[in-house]
Amino acid sequence: MNHSVGRIHLTQNLPGIGGRLKERPEDFFVEESPLYPCAGDGDFSFLLVETTNLSTLDLVALLRQHLELEDHEVGLAGWKDKRAVTRQWVSVPRTQVSERRLHELAANGVRILEERRHPHKLRTGHLLGNRFSILIREPNPHAMALAGAIVKELQAAGLPNLYGSQRFGTTGDNPEEGLAVLRGKKRLRSVRTEKLLISAATSLLFNLTLKMRLERGLFARLLRGDIAKKHETGGLFHVLDPAKEQERADWLEISPTGPIWGKKMMEARDEAAILEREILRCQGLAPDIFRKQPGSRRALRIPLREISLREEPDGLRLDFFLPKGSYATVLLDEIMKA
Repeated sequence: MNHSVGRIHLTQNLPGIGGRLKERPEDFFVEESPLYPCAGDGDFSFLLVETTNLSTLDLVALLRQHLELEDHEVGLAGWKDKRAVTRQWVSVPRTQVSERRLHELAANGVRILEERRHPHKLRTGHLLGNRFSILIREPNPHAMALAGAIVKELQAAGLPNLYGSQRFGTTGDNPEEGLAVLRGKKRLRSVRTEKLLISAATSLLFNLTLKMRLERGLFARLLRGDIAKKHETGGLFHVLDPAKEQERADWLEISPTGPIWGKKMMEARDEAAILEREILRCQGLAPDIFRKQPGSRRALRIPLREISLREEPDGLRLDFFLPKGSYATVLLDEIMKA
């Protein structure tokens, strides 16, 4: 696959504040917001775990080791940055939890902040979103004003809902590895890792679609045949009359979506379908390669409603909320451009 997505900024007309990220893990704090409360009883223990400088895959490995679990028995709502302080919920079979085992986890850097019970396993996507508190060190001397102008523009137009670079692996090879899995040329022992690699391939195709629409001035403009998403309810619908629906898009009530290719994906029509198929052809792909994947649609942008900036002795701190599946690094790249 062609990995050359390059730098994509909606606010390219505004200078960034520069600075440095993640000098220390505590500079980047993220906490999950659950989608629903736990029932209080059931066969699964939901654990709110805090980790520092630990990848999600490493967390899963520790849970498997100390709770004596198979990979599929560990439930996660989402993936988190490694160089950070993270708080996230995981689910494990209730029978495998004991005070001794939790103590062993704590000795290996996994703090258990809460334990609750629920009848069902936690599954990917079962979260409302994430709250972030991030320090940008040594930014431009006028960082507060510059960042404020960028945030104002993003709040008016929406934040591009790109997948962050961490989705594609340290060397950016995850999409190619994912295609090798789909073509039967590569098999891994871990189903979780296989899904991660395949997801990287479909995520790159989404990013390429969003990039093309930005370059053609179609980021917030509806096309005939687009599938639009209602931000309030999450509902999807085909756009039959773009001129009629555009005012709702201008008010950020709805947004066009891009494809996450798979068998259950709602397919665009007319102009929008031509654009999305063009991306596949440029990559030498056809929809059939994703026939066994679930598929979905992803909004091209998200409303940026909860965000605050404040100056600190060491730099500029951003506190904000993003819905599930959206990346803090995309917002930070818009603001820093460094």
